[in-house]
Amino acid sequence: MSERTRARWTPSEDETLVSVIRQHLESGSSLTAAFAAAAELLPGRSAAACGFRWNTELKNHYTLPVQPRRGRRQRQPAQDAGRAPAENAGAAAAKGSAKTTPLPAALSQLLDAAPKVQVLFANLSQELNQCRDRMKMIEKENKALRQRIATLEALSDAAAQADLETLYRLLQRARQMNLTSHAQEGTVVYERMNGIGSEVNTNIG
Repeated sequence: MSERTRARWTPSEDETLVSVIRQHLESGSSLTAAFAAAAELLPGRSAAACGFRWNTELKNHYTLPVQPRRGRRQRQPAQDAGRAPAENAGAAAAKGSAKTTPLPAALSQLLDAAPKVQVLFANLSQELNQCRDRMKMIEKENKALRQRIATLEALSDAAAQADLETLYRLLQRARQMNLTSHAQEGTVVYERMNGIGSEVNTNIG
């Protein structure tokens, strides 16, 4: 028959269960042992049933001694006094060994590499400064080249303008010379025609 189908717990059974639990806790035993002992005194009640009854119904209504930690038996004061110096000595030895424990390999490697990293950083910083100086020099050279190009362009424009003016004067002079030559030729032709006309008039007369 299951625990659910059994009759309800009686006040007498509850008192027996609480009494057994109290005795075990006061003597330093565990709740598990108390539940097993109570099951022997309560016919038809198993250790699991006693534990279930205690945890769900009775635990919050009774004040019992604190249960010791599982797996540890209460030590007698004399034993604790006898073992305390040895334990303190062991703790001191462990503490001393912890101080002399070597650093992990990775941390040691990092510490060893720190100076090299510093040197590398210093070299990189120096190269960066040199690059900045070179950039400044290049900027100055570019500025000077731009100014020179502007000057040459201005000179070229002035020279071209002067060449154009010279060519224009030459063309004007050539034109004037051409006109003068044609005028002289026309005068000669006119004079010749006048001479022929005079001769013709004389012969007719």
